[in-house]
Amino acid sequence: MPKHTGLFALAFFVCSFMHLGSAHAETVKATSCSQQDVQAAIDAARDGDVVEVPAGTATWIAEDNNRPAVLISGKAITLCGAGVDESVIIDGNSVAWRDLLIWIEGETPARVTGFTFKGFIDKNRGAAAIAVRGDCKNWRIDNCRFVGSPRGVWAYAGCFGLVDNCTFLNVGQGVVMKGHGPLSWERPLELGLPNAVYIEDCTFDGGGAATDGYHGARFVFRHNSLVDTHVAQHGCDSGNYRSTFSYEVYDNVIGKKKLGSWEVPRGMHFRGGTGVVFNNTLSGFSTGIDVANYRSSETMRKLCGKWGICDGKNPVDGNEEPNGYPARDQIGRSTNQVIEPLYEWNNTLDGEDADVHVSTGAQHIKENRDFYNDTPRPGYKPYAHPHPLRDHWPPESPQDDEPPTAPHNLTVRVASEGQAELTWEASTDNEGIMGYNVWLNGSRVTTVTDPGHTQYTFKRLSPSAIPYTFAASAFDASGNESEACPAVKLTEE
Repeated sequence: MPKHTGLFALAFFVCSFMHLGSAHAETVKATSCSQQDVQAAIDAARDGDVVEVPAGTATWIAEDNNRPAVLISGKAITLCGAGVDESVIIDGNSVAWRDLLIWIEGETPARVTGFTFKGFIDKNRGAAAIAVRGDCKNWRIDNCRFVGSPRGVWAYAGCFGLVDNCTFLNVGQGVVMKGHGPLSWERPLELGLPNAVYIEDCTFDGGGAATDGYHGARFVFRHNSLVDTHVAQHGCDSGNYRSTFSYEVYDNVIGKKKLGSWEVPRGMHFRGGTGVVFNNTLSGFSTGIDVANYRSSETMRKLCGKWGICDGKNPVDGNEEPNGYPARDQIGRSTNQVIEPLYEWNNTLDGEDADVHVSTGAQHIKENRDFYNDTPRPGYKPYAHPHPLRDHWPPESPQDDEPPTAPHNLTVRVASEGQAELTWEASTDNEGIMGYNVWLNGSRVTTVTDPGHTQYTFKRLSPSAIPYTFAASAFDASGNESEACPAVKLTEE
């Protein structure tokens, strides 16, 4: 029996299943796996079609910098290889900054499955095997292998989708995510919802980092296996970029086998934003979960781009304290710099409890203010796993258009200085409530994704900014949102 026959059959079974999922879908067969034949098949396909690529090995070359070898533009199609190590695409690009093999762009989602991509890492290359950009949502990249590329998958400008069941071997950065910059930091915190890049059930072996995020990126990293690499993201400390906005990292196994290897001294490294980190099993690292604020340190000045040091004199920071706290986008900051602590619980390092460790910026990042150890986030419920796109792709349009009823009897209690506790009575919906949006001064700032949790606490509200106005609204699984409840104004503490 030929090697990988099972993978070959599985890949075409998946493609056949997706074909049956759309009443008008057709199969367009590429003559070979050359980039010219694959592009011709993509050009001939229509929304919902499956483009099948046969087994073989081909070298793809991007003809122009910043343009791909193969382009999927505005088409909801599935690009389906013959299986891992059957359809093999080799990166033939020279040393250039952003040579791409596959580029998905536009508002319609596409899927890439059943390929191996082989590249080479060079410090002068920012290339990726697959890039997604535009307003594309619900794209999927699955059952692929990435070997030796500078980057495996690159999601630009707030594209939200799914990377699942992929293998990354000695890839510089497995999945890189870029948000909308300042616009991302004005949008509400939406933990436990689909508006993020989801990375699940993947394997990462070696390389620089399994993840990297910056400029308002939002990602969920769950149920993955890592060896000799780590989870990482950028803060508001590089070039002109803002920090990653949010991250949910849970149920991963992260191990280090190369004893003394300086490349991966820690299992996770977060430099800004907020989120949840729980149920991870780490081994072999000197530090399990590390957080930092590079702008706290004069020695890090060269990394901080235009932002400079947070020292109490920098206008980009909050400057509530003499040292400049809070630093822009630092750990524990969220929408419009509202405080939203990072929560950690139930993580282990070599069998022992693994708490958050502050490596740089201890004067700005404080436990029980900016982050909490061994404390589940109140009102948080993880999004469904496996991700629904794994069972329903192309994604189905919601059939329910009936919004929930508005929450009622909202009350606000001042629990302590700068802290306001909101409670409300539950909404109802024909298909069930998925969660609640919480509003501050007319802007939606965060979500509660446990529908049974009808409360939320704002921390460290500034007395000088009184009055505050609070409200809540409900939403269901189809995305229908209720009207907001009558607002409650806090005029004094």
